[in-house]
Amino acid sequence: MNPSTITHFISFFIYWLLQVLLFRNVALFDTAFCFVYVGFLLLLPLEISLTTLLLLGFGMGLAIDIFYDTAGVHAATMVIIAFIRPSLIQFIRPNGGYDGVENPTLSKLGFNWFVMYAGITLFLHHAILFLIQGSNFSLWLSNFFVIVASTLLSLFVLVIGQYLFYRKK
Repeated sequence: MNPSTITHFISFFIYWLLQVLLFRNVALFDTAFCFVYVGFLLLLPLEISLTTLLLLGFGMGLAIDIFYDTAGVHAATMVIIAFIRPSLIQFIRPNGGYDGVENPTLSKLGFNWFVMYAGITLFLHHAILFLIQGSNFSLWLSNFFVIVASTLLSLFVLVIGQYLFYRKK
Protein backbone atom coordinates (compact mmCIF):
# COMPACT_ATOMS: atom_id res chain seq x y z
CA MET A 1 0.00 0.00 0.00
CA ASN A 2 1.57 3.30 -1.01
CA PRO A 3 1.85 6.24 1.45
CA SER A 4 -0.68 8.31 -0.50
CA THR A 5 -3.32 5.58 -0.15
CA ILE A 6 -2.70 5.36 3.59
CA THR A 7 -3.04 9.15 3.87
CA HIS A 8 -6.38 9.09 2.03
CA PHE A 9 -7.57 6.18 4.20
CA ILE A 10 -6.75 8.16 7.36
CA SER A 11 -8.32 11.28 5.86
CA PHE A 12 -11.54 9.35 5.19
CA PHE A 13 -11.86 8.41 8.87
CA ILE A 14 -10.92 11.86 10.14
CA TYR A 15 -13.61 13.56 8.00
CA TRP A 16 -16.13 10.86 8.92
CA LEU A 17 -15.40 11.15 12.66
CA LEU A 18 -15.50 14.95 12.55
CA GLN A 19 -18.88 14.87 10.84
CA VAL A 20 -20.45 12.21 13.04
CA LEU A 21 -19.01 13.20 16.41
CA LEU A 22 -18.60 16.97 16.15
CA PHE A 23 -20.54 18.58 13.32
CA ARG A 24 -23.64 16.37 13.41
CA ASN A 25 -25.24 18.55 16.06
CA VAL A 26 -23.98 21.89 14.77
CA ALA A 27 -26.84 23.98 13.44
CA LEU A 28 -26.67 27.75 13.56
CA PHE A 29 -30.14 29.14 14.31
CA ASP A 30 -31.64 25.87 13.00
CA THR A 31 -30.79 27.17 9.53
CA ALA A 32 -27.13 26.50 8.71
CA PHE A 33 -25.85 22.93 8.92
CA CYS A 34 -22.22 21.99 8.59
CA PHE A 35 -21.27 19.10 6.28
CA VAL A 36 -17.48 18.97 6.38
CA TYR A 37 -17.32 15.38 5.12
CA VAL A 38 -17.63 16.74 1.56
CA GLY A 39 -14.08 18.04 2.10
CA PHE A 40 -12.80 14.48 1.81
CA LEU A 41 -14.02 14.29 -1.78
CA LEU A 42 -12.85 17.83 -2.56
CA LEU A 43 -9.26 17.16 -1.53
CA LEU A 44 -8.67 13.87 -3.30
CA PRO A 45 -5.95 13.94 -6.00
CA LEU A 46 -6.78 15.57 -9.31
CA GLU A 47 -5.71 12.49 -11.27
CA ILE A 48 -7.87 9.97 -9.39
CA SER A 49 -10.00 7.74 -11.62
CA LEU A 50 -13.73 8.35 -11.86
CA THR A 51 -14.49 4.82 -10.68
CA THR A 52 -12.41 5.27 -7.53
CA LEU A 53 -13.94 8.69 -6.95
CA LEU A 54 -17.48 7.29 -7.25
CA LEU A 55 -16.69 4.39 -4.90
CA LEU A 56 -15.09 6.67 -2.30
CA GLY A 57 -17.99 9.11 -2.55
CA PHE A 58 -20.48 6.29 -2.10
CA GLY A 59 -18.51 4.89 0.85
CA MET A 60 -18.32 8.23 2.63
CA GLY A 61 -21.98 8.97 2.00
CA LEU A 62 -23.04 5.54 3.21
CA ALA A 63 -20.89 5.89 6.35
CA ILE A 64 -22.62 9.21 7.06
CA ASP A 65 -26.07 7.76 6.31
CA ILE A 66 -25.58 5.05 8.91
CA PHE A 67 -25.23 7.62 11.68
CA TYR A 68 -27.72 10.16 10.31
CA ASP A 69 -30.39 7.47 9.69
CA THR A 70 -31.08 8.93 6.25
CA ALA A 71 -31.38 5.79 4.10
CA GLY A 72 -28.93 6.60 1.32
CA VAL A 73 -29.54 10.32 0.90
CA HIS A 74 -25.92 11.27 1.66
CA ALA A 75 -24.60 8.35 -0.43
CA ALA A 76 -26.65 9.43 -3.46
CA THR A 77 -25.58 13.03 -3.02
CA MET A 78 -21.90 12.14 -2.72
CA VAL A 79 -22.04 9.92 -5.82
CA ILE A 80 -23.55 12.80 -7.81
CA ILE A 81 -20.88 15.19 -6.51
CA ALA A 82 -18.14 12.65 -7.31
CA PHE A 83 -19.50 12.39 -10.85
CA ILE A 84 -19.57 16.18 -11.29
CA ARG A 85 -16.13 16.87 -9.71
CA PRO A 86 -13.88 16.09 -12.74
CA SER A 87 -15.96 18.31 -15.02
CA LEU A 88 -15.97 21.11 -12.47
CA ILE A 89 -12.19 20.87 -12.08
CA GLN A 90 -11.77 21.16 -15.84
CA PHE A 91 -14.26 24.03 -16.03
CA ILE A 92 -12.48 26.16 -13.42
CA ARG A 93 -8.96 25.33 -14.60
CA PRO A 94 -6.51 28.07 -13.58
CA ASN A 95 -4.55 29.93 -16.30
CA GLY A 96 -1.40 27.89 -15.70
CA GLY A 97 -3.29 24.60 -15.54
CA TYR A 98 -2.70 22.08 -12.80
CA ASP A 99 1.00 21.39 -13.52
CA GLY A 100 2.72 20.10 -10.43
CA VAL A 101 -0.48 20.06 -8.38
CA GLU A 102 -1.46 16.70 -6.98
CA ASN A 103 -4.22 17.65 -4.54
CA PRO A 104 -6.49 20.70 -4.94
CA THR A 105 -5.69 22.49 -1.70
CA LEU A 106 -5.88 26.16 -0.81
CA SER A 107 -2.11 26.42 -0.36
CA LYS A 108 -1.38 25.02 -3.84
CA LEU A 109 -4.08 26.72 -5.94
CA GLY A 110 -4.79 29.90 -4.01
CA PHE A 111 -7.65 31.29 -1.94
CA ASN A 112 -9.85 32.47 -4.83
CA TRP A 113 -9.63 29.22 -6.77
CA PHE A 114 -10.25 27.09 -3.67
CA VAL A 115 -13.22 29.13 -2.48
CA MET A 116 -14.80 29.00 -5.94
CA TYR A 117 -14.17 25.23 -6.24
CA ALA A 118 -15.34 24.37 -2.74
CA GLY A 119 -18.20 26.88 -2.84
CA ILE A 120 -19.68 25.52 -6.08
CA THR A 121 -19.25 21.93 -4.93
CA LEU A 122 -20.75 22.57 -1.50
CA PHE A 123 -23.67 24.52 -2.97
CA LEU A 124 -24.44 21.66 -5.38
CA HIS A 125 -24.08 19.10 -2.59
CA HIS A 126 -26.37 20.97 -0.24
CA ALA A 127 -28.94 21.75 -2.97
CA ILE A 128 -29.13 18.09 -3.99
CA LEU A 129 -29.18 16.90 -0.37
CA PHE A 130 -31.97 19.21 0.76
CA LEU A 131 -34.00 18.62 -2.41
CA ILE A 132 -33.82 14.86 -1.93
CA GLN A 133 -34.67 15.17 1.77
CA GLY A 134 -37.52 17.57 1.02
CA SER A 135 -38.76 15.40 -1.88
CA ASN A 136 -40.76 18.33 -3.13
CA PHE A 137 -39.80 21.16 -5.46
CA SER A 138 -42.35 23.43 -3.79
CA LEU A 139 -40.00 23.49 -0.80
CA TRP A 140 -37.17 24.79 -3.01
CA LEU A 141 -37.73 28.42 -2.13
CA SER A 142 -38.03 27.77 1.60
CA ASN A 143 -34.94 25.55 1.48
CA PHE A 144 -32.92 28.01 -0.58
CA PHE A 145 -31.91 30.06 2.45
CA VAL A 146 -30.95 26.87 4.33
CA ILE A 147 -28.85 25.75 1.34
CA VAL A 148 -27.01 29.07 1.09
CA ALA A 149 -26.47 29.36 4.84
CA SER A 150 -25.25 25.76 5.09
CA THR A 151 -22.92 26.28 2.13
CA LEU A 152 -21.37 29.35 3.75
CA LEU A 153 -20.95 27.62 7.12
CA SER A 154 -19.42 24.48 5.58
CA LEU A 155 -17.15 26.58 3.35
CA PHE A 156 -15.99 28.64 6.33
CA VAL A 157 -15.09 25.49 8.30
CA LEU A 158 -13.29 23.93 5.31
CA VAL A 159 -11.24 27.09 4.68
CA ILE A 160 -10.28 27.27 8.36
CA GLY A 161 -9.27 23.60 8.14
CA GLN A 162 -7.14 24.38 5.10
CA TYR A 163 -5.28 27.09 6.98
CA LEU A 164 -4.80 24.86 10.03
CA PHE A 165 -3.85 21.54 8.43
CA TYR A 166 -2.73 22.11 4.82
CA ARG A 167 0.04 24.69 5.09
CA LYS A 168 2.64 25.35 2.40
CA LYS A 169 5.77 23.28 2.81
